[in-house]
Amino acid sequence: MMIKLIATDMDGTLLDDNKQLPENFDNVVRRLFEKNIRFVISSGRSYCTIKNQFSDYIDDMTFICDNGAYVVDKGKLLSVSVLPKETVKEVVRFCREHDLMVLLCGRNGTWNNAKNESQNKEVRSYYVNQVNMKDLTLVDDDIFKIAVFEESGIENDGYVKLSERFGDDFNVQLSGKYWTDIMNKGVTKGSALKTIENRMGVSYEETMAFGDYLNDVDMLNNSYYSFAMSNAHESIKKVANFMTGSNNDNSVMKEIEKHCFA
Repeated sequence: MMIKLIATDMDGTLLDDNKQLPENFDNVVRRLFEKNIRFVISSGRSYCTIKNQFSDYIDDMTFICDNGAYVVDKGKLLSVSVLPKETVKEVVRFCREHDLMVLLCGRNGTWNNAKNESQNKEVRSYYVNQVNMKDLTLVDDDIFKIAVFEESGIENDGYVKLSERFGDDFNVQLSGKYWTDIMNKGVTKGSALKTIENRMGVSYEETMAFGDYLNDVDMLNNSYYSFAMSNAHESIKKVANFMTGSNNDNSVMKEIEKHCFA
């Protein structure tokens, strides 16, 4: 079965720990274009950040941004999912009570209430176009995703509280060691990938995907050639059909070369 669609997460997967793309990225991707294989960047990051890094490929690639809340296909907006304004304010207030930093990913920018330099540094490593505001309930923008940060690690504390409070009505996903993301119900990287598969007429067996964290689960479930990175969260390793090396070993490019150009 020939692979026709490849989707990869960025942080902890395609990018190394220094947030750098593989040296042979351009060469591999250009060869994929020649073979008419669609390449999809699938990330919790926002489009304004992603399009900076991939400006040379905007018209040739698909971008699943904000964990599926904002999808751009070859330069055209495919879908967008906006959170209710009251919910955004409610999450902001809840996080204020529990001393959690909040970042709002919107149409016009990325709004955050980082309080110190280490939090600011964390925000800058993932987002551009960011604005620091003391009171995020005053933000007037269409918000696609709420990202919540806990400096000591979020899985056993903030994530649990957010899931208990908002998990019944919204998609609350653990997206990294320090981050939890909140989107509308049904919004995942996997549901976005499924939409792209359907649009292209590509099957589960013709799809390849790479991931390392829990916001990648649905995406891996929608592809037969699903790879967990060796540095992935343990639950991702149980979901994926295959294992590969770490994000620092250029493993995504190696698997693509092995399966698409052999």
